[in-house]
This record gives sequence, structure tokens and C-alpha cells, in this order.
Amino acid sequence: MEYFVGDNPAAWKGNLESILGNLKQEPKPHPSLPYVHVADFIQDLRQRKGISPKALGFAILTACRSGEVFGALWKEIDFKNKIWIIPKERMKADKEHRVPLSQAAIRLLEQLYQQSYPQPDDFIFPAPRGGMLSDMSLTALIRRMHEQKLKENGLGYIDPKQNRVITTHGFRSTFRDWSADKTDYPREVGEHVLAHKLPDEVEAAYLRGAYLEKRKGLMSDWAEFCIANIT
Repeated sequence: MEYFVGDNPAAWKGNLESILGNLKQEPKPHPSLPYVHVADFIQDLRQRKGISPKALGFAILTACRSGEVFGALWKEIDFKNKIWIIPKERMKADKEHRVPLSQAAIRLLEQLYQQSYPQPDDFIFPAPRGGMLSDMSLTALIRRMHEQKLKENGLGYIDPKQNRVITTHGFRSTFRDWSADKTDYPREVGEHVLAHKLPDEVEAAYLRGAYLEKRKGLMSDWAEFCIANIT
């Protein structure tokens, strides 16, 4: 922005490096909900009105990142083949990602579509005042749900391992734990659902094609688990 003239005082190499030395920070996983409580959470979520609960529900059903959900456009949805095609420009790995949509996810989208009959370039989950939703909107939603649940059972929605309130991103870990513990799908299928970059490019290319059907099955099973006993 050229607000400052001269050397960058925040430069690391040859500047702060010699003063601060080698800094190491232990990464902390996002607080996640144990998968045994997912159906109860979804049941609670369905009692909430507004676009944020719909966006969070869709994020859980697809195991996608919140930013991918916020930026989703109607033209990316292939209703015929039940696939959400996310362009590479919006993906962390810079590669197009095809997300198999369960029947529950399709129903959610159909309900939203029938409410407004949007244009192809419209956001699926627009902010109330226009534009995209933000992470803060879902964070605030989860906080409200947690506080209400806390009054009901004294526990709320926390990650028992970290004793911290769960996050939207944490549901990706919830999905991964469930997939590993409760299904027989290969690890690589779950990793590709999460759009994690696989070390082997040949393997990654294979999973994008031949494993699409397996991912459809996995996401269908996940949706059934999420809405178990929900009427």
C-alpha cells in the first residue's frame, strides 16, 4: 500500500530472525463434536430459523470447509447427478473438487431454491444483508446453541478432549473420526472427501475418478448417520 517508506520492520529474514530465533508453535486441532452427538446437534440445528443454520447443516453433510460453503453458487450444483462442483479457484488445493450430495443435502438445497427461485450466479447461502456469510455468523450460531444446551444439560457442545466449544471446521474432524471408526471405506476415500492433498499425484488422480462412486456411498452413509432418528 506504500504507507511506509524504507525497510520493512516486520521482515523476518535478516531482521527479526536474529532477535527472536527459532519459533515453534504446536498446532491445535479445531474443537470437534464427538460423532455420537452429531444427530442430536442436527436435530437442535433444524429448530433454528435463518440462513446460517442451513449453511452449517450443509457444511456438516458435505464435510466441506466453511469458505467453500459460503462461496457456493447455484450454478455449481448439478441436481441431475447430485454433485456439487467447486471450481479450483475456490479450493485450498487449487484443484476442482466434486462433492457427492446425499439425498439429505439435495433436499436442503431444493427447499432453499423453492423459497426464492434464484439466478445461477446467486449465492446459495447469502448473508441477510447481501453478499457472503462470514465465519462469525456460524461461530455466533454455535455459541448460542452451546449456551442454551449448557443450561439444559450442564455440558453444552464442547470437545471433551480440549474442553473447548466446538467449531464449524471441527465437524470435518468429526466426519473423519466417524469414517475411520464406523465404516470400512479406505482411508484415501475419506481423505479425498475432505479434499486433502494426497502425496501421490497418481493416486490423487485415480481417486478423483474411480473413487467417486465410493465417495457417493460414504456421503450417503454419513447423512443417514447425521439424521438418525430425526423426523
